[in-house]
Amino acid sequence: MTDFHSCKLSVLWEDSKFAMNHFIDIEQPAMVGEEQWQHGMAIFCKPFTKAIVRYFDHADAAGARVWLAEA
Repeated sequence: MTDFHSCKLSVLWEDSKFAMNHFIDIEQPAMVGEEQWQHGMAIFCKPFTKAIVRYFDHADAAGARVWLAEA
């Protein structure tokens, strides 16, 4: 989520439809961002999925890739 500041409602709707269709397919998403509110969004998403959601700061994008590779 580099330079991510806002989202159009239509984009959010499309993302939500994807998430609903693939709810059981996604087991371990990694969110990589650069803002504190993005970390908050990762926490906010946790109750809505059985997946293990983890946030990584942009500086630790390599750590996110390692974590995903371990899945």
